Amino acid sequence: MEIIDKRNSLPTHPSKRYRRRSLSAIKNIAIHHSATTSGSAESFARYHVNTLEWPGIAYHYVVDKDGTISLCHDLEVVSYHVGNSNYRAVGICMVGDFRTQQLTEAQKTATQNLVLSLLDVLTVDIDDVWGHQEFPGYEWKPCPSINMGNFRSELFARGDRGELPIYRSVSYSSGPRTRTYLSYGDQGDDIKALQERLEILGFKPGVIDGIFGKVTEDAVKRFQRAANLSVDGIVGPETRDALKRYDQDVPLIELASPTDVDTDDGGLYELESRRTLRLLSPYMRGEDIRDVQEKIGAVADGIFGPATAEAVRRYQRRKGLVSDGIVGPRTWQALDQNDTGGVPYSRLIFLTNPYIQGRDVKRVQRALNISEDGIFGPITDQAVRNFQRRERLNIDGIVGPNTWSRLFG
Repeated sequence: MEIIDKRNSLPTHPSKRYRRRSLSAIKNIAIHHSATTSGSAESFARYHVNTLEWPGIAYHYVVDKDGTISLCHDLEVVSYHVGNSNYRAVGICMVGDFRTQQLTEAQKTATQNLVLSLLDVLTVDIDDVWGHQEFPGYEWKPCPSINMGNFRSELFARGDRGELPIYRSVSYSSGPRTRTYLSYGDQGDDIKALQERLEILGFKPGVIDGIFGKVTEDAVKRFQRAANLSVDGIVGPETRDALKRYDQDVPLIELASPTDVDTDDGGLYELESRRTLRLLSPYMRGEDIRDVQEKIGAVADGIFGPATAEAVRRYQRRKGLVSDGIVGPRTWQALDQNDTGGVPYSRLIFLTNPYIQGRDVKRVQRALNISEDGIFGPITDQAVRNFQRRERLNIDGIVGPNTWSRLFG
């Protein structure tokens, strides 16, 4: 794996500078393609700086077609590449337009080697390696235009972690049967045929697994919009007929859209200490998923499958949130506000020696969006003081009745 350090040689803005973060703030690795048939770290930097007037190049790494890797930023740099998720993500861009070009073997191997090396440095796992369009708000964007489910599966195999299977429900419909209407949550070979057609047309439905999930639904909606149909994400006779007749090229997208800059909501993402949960292939697993499932009334198996995604969607609709099936900062915030956790207020909690421990401490930490270890140490003390300062309470670091009430009232 050859890495060329270009951090001090690429064009930068004369006055603007990117923010910085700690390594522990990084929760994802974002995979992009450049959406150009050729390019380099230098050309991308010139575009981002001279045309978009950004502080510098958007990506932390650029991987050329021959497998050469350019290091463009320190990992601590918060550059522009995935909008409000910039603070939590490292950006890797592979040169090429993979809607029309093939990812070279050298490029794929180099990118996988780079990702695996980053997993040893960062507190992220293979489940946290996402394509651009898998980040909140980017389902519409055909980037990186490779099958990220397969990409992650290959990483699992290369990392000696074992390749995870694709889990199908007992309702999976096998054989040539074609249902009149196909919609979110359906499974079967007719869904697989739909995904294959969307893939051929360039609408990128995600992994070809016969499961009508969020990415496939978004692909259907993008197709319907492009074909001037009613946009509902449901494949009925009209949409099916249009899929047979459609032969237009997918319009070219711009290189590094300005929507990749943080918006005013960016601070909410910076404060989020837990990982974003969403429907991926292989499915995400963990105790945090089980915790969410218990709160929203889903089967608590610790696996984020289609049924959990739909349960999250229902919960979001009840709470007036964007119904995207993704447990991100706003959904975590809503879950915490409604979380009684079975732990009522029972005592003053503050920094002492030895440290106070307990489920009530863990509940406070969860509400403050910090690591939940159930131990009231200096980090928790500082987080309580910051909260008290924001809420104009007495700043003493003590979780008493007033602070508790403001946290959970």
